Amino acid sequence: MHYLETPKGIKWHYELHGEGLPVLFIHGWGVNLRIWRQQIKYFSRSFRILAIDLPGHGQTHWKKISLKEMVEDIEFIIKKCGFEKVGIVGSSLGGLVALKMYEVHPQAVSFIVFVGSQPKFAKSDDYPYGLDVGRFRKLSGQLQQNFQSMINIFFRSLFTKEERATRRFKWIQTFRKADFTPDKEAALSYLDVLEKEDLRQVLEKVSVPVQFINGTEDYICRKEMFEQLQEKMPQARFDWFSNCGHFPFLSQPYEFNKVLHNFLVGLH
Repeated sequence: MHYLETPKGIKWHYELHGEGLPVLFIHGWGVNLRIWRQQIKYFSRSFRILAIDLPGHGQTHWKKISLKEMVEDIEFIIKKCGFEKVGIVGSSLGGLVALKMYEVHPQAVSFIVFVGSQPKFAKSDDYPYGLDVGRFRKLSGQLQQNFQSMINIFFRSLFTKEERATRRFKWIQTFRKADFTPDKEAALSYLDVLEKEDLRQVLEKVSVPVQFINGTEDYICRKEMFEQLQEKMPQARFDWFSNCGHFPFLSQPYEFNKVLHNFLVGLH
């Protein structure tokens, strides 16, 4: 367990494990680095794993900063840990952070793995994928009314009905009961980021190795978008988990670790 205060005045919490090629894990909205616990345990046997809590999540303090400022802080942490560059595995919002990192500090990124993530999360006239803007704003209103309950309801919605019926999901729910609740202001601020950020043009310019890992039943990151993206990015790797929602690394951790490991080994 490590803490580092950056020049922007945020006290970040992060963990370092293992030795080898440095890989940074970035979690998504409403959770924290503990969501990667089975990946940290598995990959730290062969890689140097850095996992961070985003501001207002887990044990990292909250201060409102832009996405650009956030990745400047992350780059500062990477350097303080002794890395010139890292590969990044980002879940949902974490993938957006990874892509912003590539835009601002491309020299610090060796590869990107997007897990249930895409360059734009809100639907628009020229982008029929993602969520309706009204859905973001409805969730924001619900969070202001009943924060903890809505965090739990939203998290549950990210799994399919079949996933929610498994013993694995019961373990996940038990695990979450002892977890850190995100800062309310932080959660609302990140929803605004997810609604407004559009990094499609950045993704088109990515020249490092890229992998997309998705569940076929993920209602946030729809399969049709990635099928179209596959035509534009034939050099990228696309892996699918059937009958799976937004978190394949939680629902099918052993299978997920194998798929990610095959990608990482192929980089050597």
